[in-house]
Amino acid sequence: MKVLKIACRKDWQAHVRENAYQSEVLSDAQQKYWVEALPQPFAIQFTTAEETAIATATEMLWEMCVKFLDWFFTDQTPGDVHQRLAQLKIPQAYWSAIQASWERTGPIEDLSLYTRFDLAMTEDGQIKLLEINGETPLLGAETVYQWNWYVDYKLNHQDSAHPLPSDASQFNQFWEQTAGQWRRLVEDYELEKTGISFLVDEKLEEDLEMAMQLIQILHDEVNPNVHAQIVYLRGLRDESDQEVQRGIGLDEAGYFIDHFNERIPVLWKMYDWSDIQNDMANDGTTAVLARHLELGETKFLEPLWKQVISNKGAMALMWQQFKNSDYRPYLLETYFQDDFAVENTRLQLDIHVRKPLIGMEGVGISIESGMGSLDQRDTLGYGGEGYIIQEYVELPQALGYHYMIGSWCIDGTASGIILRGDTSKITGRHCLIIPHIVSDHD
Repeated sequence: MKVLKIACRKDWQAHVRENAYQSEVLSDAQQKYWVEALPQPFAIQFTTAEETAIATATEMLWEMCVKFLDWFFTDQTPGDVHQRLAQLKIPQAYWSAIQASWERTGPIEDLSLYTRFDLAMTEDGQIKLLEINGETPLLGAETVYQWNWYVDYKLNHQDSAHPLPSDASQFNQFWEQTAGQWRRLVEDYELEKTGISFLVDEKLEEDLEMAMQLIQILHDEVNPNVHAQIVYLRGLRDESDQEVQRGIGLDEAGYFIDHFNERIPVLWKMYDWSDIQNDMANDGTTAVLARHLELGETKFLEPLWKQVISNKGAMALMWQQFKNSDYRPYLLETYFQDDFAVENTRLQLDIHVRKPLIGMEGVGISIESGMGSLDQRDTLGYGGEGYIIQEYVELPQALGYHYMIGSWCIDGTASGIILRGDTSKITGRHCLIIPHIVSDHD
């Protein structure tokens, strides 16, 4: 793993706009989201052995997640499952529905599209799991664009001052593996009959961009006859604040309905289950939605069981369950903050990371020691559910950026990586997307 200086392509912004979703933010030189906006752009070069190690770690971690969920939803003694759900602060009204989502096998199980593991690869080659993005994993558009960058660079920029190694490849099967999982979903969920709705937050362009890319993969690679529609969270309004399209609704039986008042049989969403549950609580519709979710008549991507492994409290439970297993090399010591174990007290006296149970993109995370906070991000209202304490691991650095690996797992298969960098040790929303190559040569 090493830093590789690359040339800034003269037409890089035009290439982004012609070959990427998320093109506006990726091509914005001021925001410095794509690496070519830097004075000296760079990539990260992995060896083939490191690529294999990341793929192995990713598939073992997914295997661990499956075993963890089987354990999580099994009562060793009466009340164990309810106790674990309570630890994760999941509303009690949804406990039966979330267990049914994992255990359901007939007539159709609750399938997942993909998961992204956030990993740190240390200077000595260890791979550590930082977080699990199981419920609303973004960065698919960026993962695809880095492939387009790689192809263009190899074809048109090898005569620059910074050519790629002649044997350079890229660990990136995101498009192909996503298409493969769409094939399974089209068949098992009978999508040609039901169609599929994509729920996006109309205030977040990245939601729509990710949805449009997934629709393209579905139509171009699998079945163009599957009806796909965009459904907005609150409703779409024009510049004069007139409603153009109503937002998603809920009928009296607990079905989500679209802007035509039609029930939605299959729904892809970029909206956390915890946010949905909070909205239902505010509207007084918790009970009706919980009953409908338990029946499983509507299929969701991602399914309700993903709420468990996306909760950072799951990391503490995984540590308890697997610290003496073959998965141990990939795990960081982790506890609930209010755990009074001696090991937790010892960890809090050393440098550690404090994370809210619910949250994403670094929100509410702090790096602390026994003497106080060393670095922190705004909570933005998160943290009320509680925190975990996690062993601190140093992220690798490249030209002033600390970077982590986002490793995709699709149907149990490692499917490529995307790198995010930040000048802070806590990777936040406004990060840097760094391309990578795989080569054993200088």
